[in-house]
Amino acid sequence: MALTKDRVLGTALEIVDSYGLGDLSMRRLAGALGVQPGALYYHVANKQTLLIELADLILADPIPTTPQQAGEQPGDWLREWGLGLHRQLRAHRCGAELVSAALAMRPAGESPARPVLERLTHGGLSAEDAAAVAAGALHLVIGHSLDAEQRAQYAELGHDCGAEDPEAAERRLDAALGMLARGAGC
Repeated sequence: MALTKDRVLGTALEIVDSYGLGDLSMRRLAGALGVQPGALYYHVANKQTLLIELADLILADPIPTTPQQAGEQPGDWLREWGLGLHRQLRAHRCGAELVSAALAMRPAGESPARPVLERLTHGGLSAEDAAAVAAGALHLVIGHSLDAEQRAQYAELGHDCGAEDPEAAERRLDAALGMLARGAGC
């Protein structure tokens, strides 16, 4: 089977989902693909590029920020966006850790919170305030998701770390996003 970028990324994500981000190396990825490590560099420049592209793969489905509907509470759209992002991150073993690492390696304008920023500025917030709320919502979701994934990993190892029921964790995140939305007046 020919080595393609899609195959490289798919196999890398399988390694992360099976073993965790700490076990992803270019050597291990090459071994799983049955190629020499140098063959990978035709498809990804380096491990940092690989991480960014894996984060893009995790975030491939855009999270809608739907227009306000009749009867909807202000800020419901922000809560829906945040819960959607949380679910995308939690769909992978180290999704929040991977996306967080990739965000630190890319320009601030390339953020999964860009739709939030745009909706807030179109809604009348100043660019500075909208950027602060969008960044706050993004970091709230990533932090919450990272906490959930780390607790799940510790529980897999047999440690009693007070892992929260996923539904209760989502309710807590939903409440926090609702408070952020109300505080921002959206």
